[in-house]
Amino acid sequence: MSISRRSLTACCIVIGATLTSAAHAQRAADNAVANSDDGFGTTVGLESTGIYTEQDARGFSPLKAGNLRVDGVYFDIIGTMPSRLKQSTGIRIGFAAESYPFQAPTGVVEQRLRPFPEKNGISLGANLVSYGGKIGEIDLRLRNEAGTLGLVAGFAYSDFRYGGGSRVSSYTMAARPIIRIGGIEIGPWAAKTIVSFQQPHVLTIVSGDTVPAVPEQRIYLGQDWTRTRLNNDNYGLTAKVPITARLLFRGGMNYSNGDRERYFSEFYILPPTGFVARHRVIADPPQQIDAVSGEAQLIYRFDSGKWVHRLIGGFRMRSRLTETGGSQAFDFGTVEYDKPDLEDKPTFQFGPVNSGRVRQSAFMLGYLGRLPGVGHINIGVQKARFRASNRNGTTGAVTTSRDDPWLYNATIGVNVTPAISLYFGTQRGLEDSGTAPDLATNRNEQLPPTRTTQYDGGIRWKFGGGQLVVNAFQITKPYFSYDTSNLFTRIGDVRHRGIEASLSGHFGKRLQIVAGALALQPRVSNVTPTAGQQGELPTGTPSKYVRIDSNYKTDIFGGLTLTAGLQYTGTRAVSAKPFDSLGGKQLMLPGVTTIDLGVRQQFTLGGVPMNLRAVLANVFDHTSWKVLAPNVLDIDERRRFSLTLVADL
Repeated sequence: MSISRRSLTACCIVIGATLTSAAHAQRAADNAVANSDDGFGTTVGLESTGIYTEQDARGFSPLKAGNLRVDGVYFDIIGTMPSRLKQSTGIRIGFAAESYPFQAPTGVVEQRLRPFPEKNGISLGANLVSYGGKIGEIDLRLRNEAGTLGLVAGFAYSDFRYGGGSRVSSYTMAARPIIRIGGIEIGPWAAKTIVSFQQPHVLTIVSGDTVPAVPEQRIYLGQDWTRTRLNNDNYGLTAKVPITARLLFRGGMNYSNGDRERYFSEFYILPPTGFVARHRVIADPPQQIDAVSGEAQLIYRFDSGKWVHRLIGGFRMRSRLTETGGSQAFDFGTVEYDKPDLEDKPTFQFGPVNSGRVRQSAFMLGYLGRLPGVGHINIGVQKARFRASNRNGTTGAVTTSRDDPWLYNATIGVNVTPAISLYFGTQRGLEDSGTAPDLATNRNEQLPPTRTTQYDGGIRWKFGGGQLVVNAFQITKPYFSYDTSNLFTRIGDVRHRGIEASLSGHFGKRLQIVAGALALQPRVSNVTPTAGQQGELPTGTPSKYVRIDSNYKTDIFGGLTLTAGLQYTGTRAVSAKPFDSLGGKQLMLPGVTTIDLGVRQQFTLGGVPMNLRAVLANVFDHTSWKVLAPNVLDIDERRRFSLTLVADL
């Protein structure tokens, strides 16, 4: 399917100008800076702010850890929730998580679904994204006059392109009917994503003590025949049912899958010296990953004088199937690095796949208390049950593992003055560890969950128009990396100790700022002998990170808004092992600073609210690498332009 830039943009303008009755504004009001409560991470549509994302919070991935909540309900997701259903995504840590029951050590990813429609309407979006990519979006909102039945639905076609020359094209369809009777709200939903065309990112593997220069952008070093096809389905239901004036039921069930029809990894292995690399491709047979998960909570609220109390009892579960193995590796010999090496498509002879099953559940009991003007208490305890089995596709041998830990969370907050608050907390959780990277001998294997412990505390100062937050934290968990046999497994422990800060608010009538900063001290310890020589720094984790996003509203064109963003990523380790030539230190990437500039204009055309957004990212075209795993590099994005037009009909 081919959609031109001109036709996508014209579609929104023509349809928006010809309709005479405008509905309540929805997508045209999307603005991540305006909707951010702090600088720790908020996503609205294609925009985001803050130093954290669902893939990285305090140096870990809360999404991979299994800490996703959709409208407050636990969800073991394969892939990501489509934007057609999401209103926003927020990273809940520190003060932002103070009222969240059963807090998680590495933070909670809170995704809010699009709510019951206030009015009927359609939103159209035309997006020109990086390097000539494009996204076309249609979102539908319907409701009956009585306000008892509603529907939010959408369709999107996307064509993403990346600095390394790869490209991904996909279609997404989603719908969520909502039944609302009295205080009862039940919302089943379904979403399907078809990745019709995906070229894998071509990775660079370094083995020496130097970092190679970044190849010229938009030159794809991969093969035409390594295109991947994926299907990602997500289905679920959320429900809120008041049983009495004090007792509420909240829960839901979800199903998610990620069937791979074909999948490839391609990489160039650089020797310690020189620019002649070994070119390899790994091909996977069809593999299935799916998960059923859900949660049920009973919430009892009662008051005692000024105290507000909530008792919460609940049950959470998941069952996940992961197929791995059967892969076939192709070695195309040595080639000149950073030049395309086109090879004929080989004949595939895959082996049998391995089958892994994880079953996990927890009974939960929690208490939340709040005394207005004084403080709050949040306490929870869980009795978890974990069972896992893995069947080797070649030998038929089955291995099993099990764990039955007690988990807990406890947070206390104190309002020192009306403007200044303190909090102290600790959490212990059983969190996922993600999957083994593409180059490991146990490629894509589901890693065992780990017991994670966190201690944190902070101070918040609310001032006229905004707030300043400073937190300190320490997180400890098992550390996974390659051992001497290239197996990606637990080799020791890792500790992240750091200080984070957020400044957000309005400064005068025109300027709005959302800023965040992180100073992190990550350390690896207790390394096993089978891991070989290891440095003290976990790979890919920056020592510092800063992000500042701002809006400045002018009087030009009745309210043209200038936008600017700054990101600084500090030094991070590339190699796991230290080098004598580097003074016994690990190979490091230098810090990098990028600046984004843009404009935003909200206007009405033919009575239709519209939002035009243009951004030039990485204005000064700085080049850098991303560290995906020990010694594994991917090209970071360079200067790129995006243009978005949204109309609410």
